Amino acid sequence: MRIHSYLLTFLLLSFVSHFVSTSRADENSSVNQQDQLVLKEGDRIVLIGNTFADQQRLNNYLETLLTSHAPVKNITFRNLAWSGDTLSLRPRPLNFGSLDEHLRQQKADMILACFGMNESFAGEAGLKQFTDDWEQFLKHVAAQQYNGKSAPQVVMISPIAHETMGPPLPDPAEHNQSLLKYTQAMKAVAAKYHVPFVDLFTASKKQMDENPSQKLTRNGIHLNEYGYWVIDQIIASQLLGTQIKSPQIAADMKSKHIQATSAKIIETSFQPDTIQFTVKEKTLPIPAPPASTIVHNQLLTAQPKLTVKNLPAGVYRLTVNGTPIAKASHSDWGRGLHLQNLPSQRQVNELRANIDRKNELFFYVYRAHNAEYIFGRRTKPFGAVSFPPEMQTFGKLIQQKETTIQKQALPSGTSRWELIRLE
Repeated sequence: MRIHSYLLTFLLLSFVSHFVSTSRADENSSVNQQDQLVLKEGDRIVLIGNTFADQQRLNNYLETLLTSHAPVKNITFRNLAWSGDTLSLRPRPLNFGSLDEHLRQQKADMILACFGMNESFAGEAGLKQFTDDWEQFLKHVAAQQYNGKSAPQVVMISPIAHETMGPPLPDPAEHNQSLLKYTQAMKAVAAKYHVPFVDLFTASKKQMDENPSQKLTRNGIHLNEYGYWVIDQIIASQLLGTQIKSPQIAADMKSKHIQATSAKIIETSFQPDTIQFTVKEKTLPIPAPPASTIVHNQLLTAQPKLTVKNLPAGVYRLTVNGTPIAKASHSDWGRGLHLQNLPSQRQVNELRANIDRKNELFFYVYRAHNAEYIFGRRTKPFGAVSFPPEMQTFGKLIQQKETTIQKQALPSGTSRWELIRLE
């Protein structure tokens, strides 16, 4: 009887343990799903935050990457960030309008919120207030329907690390301790509210430590152009849940075989001194890094690359659609060459240039220099008469640019590649 009792108790505990474990697994699965970013066709993504977010409009790598690599079409972007902003302090001109009003005007479906750098200078003493501010912000936004139908998704993006620049700039060690704590606080809040979180502090610190010869920032805390090129790849990859890469093509002269990632190879032809094939790229490549930069090896591997094994000895030239791209020895091709000036690279440059122009046009509306005549003290009588039609004109120009951007976001057609022996 006692044995039966022990056995019954054991089975009951096993059942309870299994039930609790299963429930926790389901709960964790649900949390993970809630923490993932979900992009829908036609989403309007709005950036808010400090200088880091504000300067995205001048660099445009993040918008270019998300526009060209997102699994959905017709996503659009607006930048409402302002240098010096914090979660609780956002000074604006007279009658400028609240953040809620501007998010509603832009019909925000998703908000990329970039805060923490400015707040981090308060150190330990400001940490609790920072956490409270995040919680209040997330609760407030969750109760809004800026797009008129649903609460926006929010992505919390941490500050970058403070880079060591050397004298006369300060040693960043103490500030980095503060930045780490503020990043950890953001991570905890994001987990509590099931909000996607991008830890740029850890990622940027790793890049800074591994590639100290190429600085990411202008002054330790504000990114330079190369810094945005690096960091925006990290953000885009995390938001999309996949490592963003450019086409990588590998051919073997001996086996007469070609394989590729991020591209499809068709119509191949192998001759004793020539290889010909057609490439249909699935996505546009990552924009090339700024000129005269020392690219981190890990990031260099994501650039377009052609590798050709077992070529007969000699010098070979690659042309794409008849345009010379690169010339190198058989051994260099065997190791693989990173390519520049491909048709798709020119297309992504044009895409980024149009995004830059679109953001410039929106800046003229959102941050107009003559705001006193648009919504300030001199609105009437002069501004009320002249500026509304001008604002509508800007809106039409922005829409035209966005139409062009959506067309350029996808690779255009195929390209014919030829590697031919010269000597």
